[in-house]
Amino acid sequence: MYNDLLKKVMEVAREVAGIAQNDGHLSVKKKGAKDFVTEVDMKISDILCNRLPDLLEGSIVISEEGYKGKPDQKYCWVVDPIDGTSNFIYSHPDYAISIGLLEDAEPVLGVVYSPQSQEMFYAAKGEGAYCNGNKISVCRDATVSQTLVLAETNPYSDRVSNKFPKVFSNIYRDCIDYRITGSAALDCCYIACGRGGAFIAENLKPWDYAAGEIIVKEAGGSFTQWDGRRLTYFGNTTALATNGYMHKELLERLKEYV
Repeated sequence: MYNDLLKKVMEVAREVAGIAQNDGHLSVKKKGAKDFVTEVDMKISDILCNRLPDLLEGSIVISEEGYKGKPDQKYCWVVDPIDGTSNFIYSHPDYAISIGLLEDAEPVLGVVYSPQSQEMFYAAKGEGAYCNGNKISVCRDATVSQTLVLAETNPYSDRVSNKFPKVFSNIYRDCIDYRITGSAALDCCYIACGRGGAFIAENLKPWDYAAGEIIVKEAGGSFTQWDGRRLTYFGNTTALATNGYMHKELLERLKEYV
Protein backbone atom coordinates (compact mmCIF):
# COMPACT_ATOMS: atom_id res chain seq x y z
CA MET A 1 0.00 0.00 0.00
CA TYR A 2 2.80 2.40 0.92
CA ASN A 3 5.50 1.17 -1.47
CA ASP A 4 5.12 3.92 -4.07
CA LEU A 5 4.98 6.58 -1.38
CA LEU A 6 8.04 5.06 0.31
CA LYS A 7 10.09 5.38 -2.87
CA LYS A 8 9.17 9.05 -3.19
CA VAL A 9 10.13 9.74 0.43
CA MET A 10 13.48 8.03 -0.09
CA GLU A 11 14.12 10.27 -3.10
CA VAL A 12 13.37 13.36 -1.02
CA ALA A 13 15.69 12.13 1.77
CA ARG A 14 18.56 11.67 -0.69
CA GLU A 15 17.88 15.08 -2.20
CA VAL A 16 18.02 17.00 1.09
CA ALA A 17 21.06 15.01 2.21
CA GLY A 18 23.02 16.97 -0.36
CA ILE A 19 22.44 20.06 1.80
CA ALA A 20 23.97 18.39 4.86
CA GLN A 21 27.48 19.71 4.39
CA ASN A 22 29.71 21.02 7.18
CA ASP A 23 32.58 23.03 5.74
CA GLY A 24 33.62 24.35 9.13
CA HIS A 25 31.68 27.61 8.73
CA LEU A 26 28.28 26.66 10.12
CA SER A 27 25.97 29.22 11.65
CA VAL A 28 25.04 27.65 14.99
CA LYS A 29 22.34 28.88 17.36
CA LYS A 30 21.59 27.68 20.88
CA LYS A 31 18.06 26.38 21.45
CA GLY A 32 18.52 25.34 25.07
CA ALA A 33 21.04 23.87 27.47
CA LYS A 34 23.52 21.95 25.29
CA ASP A 35 20.94 21.93 22.47
CA PHE A 36 21.82 23.52 19.13
CA VAL A 37 20.47 24.16 15.65
CA THR A 38 22.31 25.11 12.46
CA GLU A 39 21.19 26.83 9.28
CA VAL A 40 21.45 23.41 7.62
CA ASP A 41 18.81 21.97 10.01
CA MET A 42 16.52 24.86 9.17
CA LYS A 43 17.04 24.64 5.42
CA ILE A 44 16.33 20.89 5.33
CA SER A 45 13.32 21.35 7.62
CA ASP A 46 11.84 23.98 5.31
CA ILE A 47 12.20 21.71 2.27
CA LEU A 48 10.67 18.70 4.01
CA CYS A 49 7.79 20.74 5.38
CA ASN A 50 7.03 22.02 1.88
CA ARG A 51 7.59 18.82 -0.08
CA LEU A 52 6.12 16.05 2.04
CA PRO A 53 2.48 17.25 2.11
CA ASP A 54 2.54 17.22 -1.70
CA LEU A 55 3.22 13.48 -1.57
CA LEU A 56 0.09 12.69 0.44
CA GLU A 57 -3.05 14.79 0.17
CA GLY A 58 -4.34 16.14 3.47
CA SER A 59 -1.17 15.35 5.40
CA ILE A 60 0.58 17.76 7.78
CA VAL A 61 4.18 17.96 8.97
CA ILE A 62 5.67 18.19 12.45
CA SER A 63 9.37 19.03 12.40
CA GLU A 64 11.84 19.48 15.23
CA GLU A 65 12.77 22.84 13.76
CA GLY A 66 9.37 24.35 13.11
CA TYR A 67 5.91 23.84 11.67
CA LYS A 68 4.99 22.25 14.95
CA GLY A 69 1.52 20.94 15.60
CA LYS A 70 -0.23 17.93 17.06
CA PRO A 71 -0.43 14.59 15.23
CA ASP A 72 -4.23 14.65 15.27
CA GLN A 73 -4.69 14.61 11.51
CA LYS A 74 -5.26 11.27 9.82
CA TYR A 75 -1.84 11.56 8.15
CA CYS A 76 1.05 13.30 9.85
CA TRP A 77 4.70 13.44 8.81
CA VAL A 78 7.11 13.64 11.77
CA VAL A 79 10.61 14.67 10.74
CA ASP A 80 14.02 15.45 12.15
CA PRO A 81 16.04 17.30 9.49
CA ILE A 82 19.30 16.34 11.20
CA ASP A 83 19.12 13.86 14.05
CA GLY A 84 22.48 14.17 15.78
CA THR A 85 23.08 17.90 15.32
CA SER A 86 25.93 17.98 17.85
CA ASN A 87 27.65 15.24 15.85
CA PHE A 88 27.08 17.22 12.67
CA ILE A 89 28.56 20.38 14.20
CA TYR A 90 31.69 18.50 15.26
CA SER A 91 31.97 16.52 12.00
CA HIS A 92 31.19 13.16 13.60
CA PRO A 93 29.62 10.85 11.00
CA ASP A 94 26.65 9.66 13.08
CA TYR A 95 23.80 11.92 12.00
CA ALA A 96 20.78 11.27 9.82
CA ILE A 97 17.68 12.63 8.13
CA SER A 98 14.63 10.99 9.71
CA ILE A 99 11.15 10.97 8.14
CA GLY A 100 8.23 9.09 9.67
CA LEU A 101 4.57 8.95 8.66
CA LEU A 102 1.75 8.45 11.15
CA GLU A 103 -1.71 7.28 10.16
CA ASP A 104 -4.20 7.89 12.95
CA ALA A 105 -1.24 8.43 15.31
CA GLU A 106 0.33 5.05 14.42
CA PRO A 107 3.63 4.81 12.50
CA VAL A 108 3.16 3.26 9.06
CA LEU A 109 6.24 4.37 7.13
CA GLY A 110 9.78 5.34 8.06
CA VAL A 111 12.93 6.46 6.27
CA VAL A 112 16.27 7.19 7.95
CA TYR A 113 19.19 8.22 5.74
CA SER A 114 22.79 8.56 6.93
CA PRO A 115 24.64 10.85 4.49
CA GLN A 116 28.09 9.83 5.70
CA SER A 117 27.63 6.04 5.47
CA GLN A 118 25.10 6.38 2.63
CA GLU A 119 22.90 3.83 4.38
CA MET A 120 19.19 4.20 3.70
CA PHE A 121 17.03 2.40 6.26
CA TYR A 122 13.33 2.17 5.47
CA ALA A 123 10.14 0.28 6.24
CA ALA A 124 6.42 0.35 5.54
CA LYS A 125 3.72 -1.36 7.57
CA GLY A 126 3.47 -5.03 6.66
CA GLU A 127 6.32 -4.87 4.14
CA GLY A 128 9.41 -5.60 6.28
CA ALA A 129 12.45 -3.40 6.94
CA TYR A 130 15.36 -2.77 4.57
CA CYS A 131 18.74 -1.11 4.25
CA ASN A 132 19.96 -0.20 0.76
CA GLY A 133 17.67 -2.77 -0.82
CA ASN A 134 18.55 -5.63 1.53
CA LYS A 135 16.01 -6.96 4.02
CA ILE A 136 17.15 -6.53 7.62
CA SER A 137 16.19 -8.21 10.88
CA VAL A 138 17.03 -7.98 14.55
CA CYS A 139 19.74 -10.08 16.20
CA ARG A 140 18.82 -13.20 18.15
CA ASP A 141 20.66 -12.45 21.40
CA ALA A 142 18.49 -13.85 24.18
CA THR A 143 19.58 -11.81 27.21
CA VAL A 144 21.28 -8.57 28.19
CA SER A 145 24.41 -10.50 29.13
CA GLN A 146 24.72 -11.71 25.53
CA THR A 147 24.29 -8.39 23.73
CA LEU A 148 25.62 -4.95 22.87
CA VAL A 149 23.46 -2.13 24.23
CA LEU A 150 22.93 1.23 22.52
CA ALA A 151 21.92 4.27 24.55
CA GLU A 152 21.56 8.03 24.55
CA THR A 153 22.52 10.16 27.55
CA ASN A 154 19.69 12.73 27.66
CA PRO A 155 22.24 15.56 27.51
CA TYR A 156 19.63 18.35 27.56
CA SER A 157 18.35 17.49 31.04
CA ASP A 158 19.64 18.68 34.38
CA ARG A 159 22.74 16.57 35.00
CA VAL A 160 21.83 16.02 38.66
CA SER A 161 18.35 14.59 37.99
CA ASN A 162 19.40 12.73 34.81
CA LYS A 163 18.62 9.02 35.23
CA PHE A 164 21.18 7.85 32.67
CA PRO A 165 24.12 7.25 35.09
CA LYS A 166 22.02 4.90 37.24
CA VAL A 167 20.52 3.09 34.26
CA PHE A 168 23.96 2.84 32.67
CA SER A 169 25.39 1.26 35.82
CA ASN A 170 22.51 -1.21 36.10
CA ILE A 171 22.83 -2.48 32.55
CA TYR A 172 26.59 -2.11 32.04
CA ARG A 173 27.51 -4.61 34.75
CA ASP A 174 25.98 -7.40 32.64
CA CYS A 175 25.95 -6.43 28.96
CA ILE A 176 28.82 -6.99 26.53
CA ASP A 177 29.34 -3.22 26.18
CA TYR A 178 27.63 0.09 25.46
CA ARG A 179 27.59 2.19 22.32
CA ILE A 180 26.47 5.85 22.33
CA THR A 181 26.11 7.28 18.84
CA GLY A 182 24.41 10.60 19.57
CA SER A 183 21.59 9.82 17.11
CA ALA A 184 18.45 8.09 18.37
CA ALA A 185 17.20 7.58 14.81
CA LEU A 186 20.33 5.67 13.86
CA ASP A 187 20.25 3.72 17.12
CA CYS A 188 16.79 2.43 16.20
CA CYS A 189 18.04 1.38 12.77
CA TYR A 190 21.08 -0.33 14.24
CA ILE A 191 18.81 -2.41 16.49
CA ALA A 192 16.67 -3.23 13.45
CA CYS A 193 19.64 -4.58 11.50
CA GLY A 194 21.19 -6.52 14.40
CA ARG A 195 24.03 -4.19 15.46
CA GLY A 196 22.91 -4.53 19.06
CA GLY A 197 20.10 -6.10 21.04
CA ALA A 198 18.67 -3.09 22.87
CA PHE A 199 18.41 0.68 22.68
CA ILE A 200 17.60 2.67 25.84
CA ALA A 201 16.85 6.39 26.04
CA GLU A 202 15.08 8.91 28.25
CA ASN A 203 13.32 12.14 27.27
CA LEU A 204 12.98 11.50 23.53
CA LYS A 205 10.61 13.50 21.34
CA PRO A 206 8.43 12.11 18.51
CA TRP A 207 10.84 13.09 15.71
CA ASP A 208 13.56 11.04 17.41
CA TYR A 209 11.70 7.76 16.87
CA ALA A 210 8.79 8.26 14.44
CA ALA A 211 10.71 6.60 11.62
CA GLY A 212 12.67 4.28 13.90
CA GLU A 213 9.65 2.67 15.54
CA ILE A 214 8.22 1.22 12.33
CA ILE A 215 11.69 0.16 11.14
CA VAL A 216 12.38 -1.71 14.40
CA LYS A 217 8.97 -3.40 14.44
CA GLU A 218 9.08 -4.42 10.77
CA ALA A 219 12.53 -5.94 11.44
CA GLY A 220 10.99 -8.14 14.13
CA GLY A 221 11.78 -6.06 17.22
CA SER A 222 9.78 -4.49 20.05
CA PHE A 223 9.51 -0.80 20.94
CA THR A 224 7.81 0.64 24.06
CA GLN A 225 8.24 3.11 26.87
CA TRP A 226 10.13 1.96 29.96
CA ASP A 227 6.86 1.00 31.66
CA GLY A 228 5.81 -1.18 28.71
CA ARG A 229 3.21 1.21 27.31
CA ARG A 230 3.16 2.08 23.62
CA LEU A 231 5.12 5.12 22.52
CA THR A 232 3.32 8.44 22.64
CA TYR A 233 3.48 11.01 19.88
CA PHE A 234 2.79 13.91 22.21
CA GLY A 235 5.59 15.45 24.31
CA ASN A 236 8.57 13.57 25.69
CA THR A 237 8.90 9.87 26.43
CA THR A 238 11.23 7.14 27.57
CA ALA A 239 12.13 4.59 24.92
CA LEU A 240 13.14 0.94 24.87
CA ALA A 241 13.75 -0.76 21.54
CA THR A 242 14.93 -4.36 21.55
CA ASN A 243 15.14 -7.44 19.38
CA GLY A 244 12.10 -8.67 21.32
CA TYR A 245 13.85 -11.56 23.01
CA MET A 246 15.13 -9.49 25.95
CA HIS A 247 12.35 -6.90 26.11
CA LYS A 248 10.70 -8.36 29.21
CA GLU A 249 14.04 -8.59 31.03
CA LEU A 250 14.84 -4.95 30.32
CA LEU A 251 11.39 -3.73 31.31
CA GLU A 252 11.94 -5.43 34.65
CA ARG A 253 15.34 -3.76 35.04
CA LEU A 254 14.00 -0.33 34.11
CA LYS A 255 10.83 -0.28 36.20
CA GLU A 256 12.56 1.26 39.23
CA TYR A 257 13.50 4.29 37.10
CA VAL A 258 10.01 4.93 35.70
